[in-house]
Amino acid sequence: MNALGTREIVTSDTITIRVPSVATDSSTVPVEVYSSLKGDQLYLFVEKNFVPLVFKCSLQGNAIPWFSLNIKMKESSALYAVVREGGKFFMASVHVEISSQAC
Repeated sequence: MNALGTREIVTSDTITIRVPSVATDSSTVPVEVYSSLKGDQLYLFVEKNFVPLVFKCSLQGNAIPWFSLNIKMKESSALYAVVREGGKFFMASVHVEISSQAC
């Protein structure tokens, strides 16, 4: 979270992360994040990846904070979705178990 330049991140139930609790292949883990916050920045972090920041998106105007993508995960780990709204950071997290690492 040091990449955000702040240590003040509030846990929020307005951010939802949809991801399988057990992923059978670490090379393609489907992740969907959405929020009711009207944020201007979206981030996705995977705690145990070599580079934890796997996604960053800037939003303009009244864009809906939502994204869906497949990510690679090094191993079982926590995922953190962060939304910046009004200069404040809000986050949600889930844990994903990896049953088989990709080659």
